[in-house]
Amino acid sequence: MKIEKLKFENLCFSFEGGSPILRNIDFDFPTYEVCWIQSDEGEGKSTLLQVMAGLQIPQIGDYLINDANVREMSFEEFLPYRLKIGYSFDYGGLISNRSLRDNLLLPLQYHKLVPEIEAQKRVQDLITRFDFVKFADERPAHVPGRLRKLTCLLRALVHYPDLLLMDDPSVGLGAETSENFLSLLKELRQEGYLNHMMVVSYDDKFMQQLSPVILHLDEGQLYRSVLDGKKSVANL
Repeated sequence: MKIEKLKFENLCFSFEGGSPILRNIDFDFPTYEVCWIQSDEGEGKSTLLQVMAGLQIPQIGDYLINDANVREMSFEEFLPYRLKIGYSFDYGGLISNRSLRDNLLLPLQYHKLVPEIEAQKRVQDLITRFDFVKFADERPAHVPGRLRKLTCLLRALVHYPDLLLMDDPSVGLGAETSENFLSLLKELRQEGYLNHMMVVSYDDKFMQQLSPVILHLDEGQLYRSVLDGKKSVANL
């Protein structure tokens, strides 16, 4: 199964007791592109990514992957799609009582996505490439913040997903690591992975190197671009 299409239909989302963050969105997401999601602070960019990851379920409307409605799926029905999605949200999600190496291995081993020898090699190659061999068997609390952030990012793509969702990926990485990570993203895309990328970032330099399509989130609505000061219709 490959992810080919992503669509919101009349989608609304709000946290309990709060005002709507995403409002009646009808949107066909560009696919086989890097999409740079922009908005003012607090407009709901991170929430949008969480909905796309299946971590938050909209109260109204539908989220369609390949025309299948995520809202109507059981956990078991959503799992094949979930295994094609990678997501990284800031520093969260690492298991505190496991080493960086074990955290990277977890998606591959838990779901038995590749043979064990390949899983070990894939993770070791990443550890070597990003030069944290001496920290690889340390737990997250015992390593610099830069390595915790890097491990979150690498775990999001270690299973080579179709859809990659990243929230502020370059924050806290440092210039050299950021460049190395950019190179990895480009290599994996050239090899046919990470076909659809949705990225929230305030780092213009980082994003421009990915030649992104720009999406704007404004007052709960999603727009493809801004041309001559006017927002385009969402699904054009």
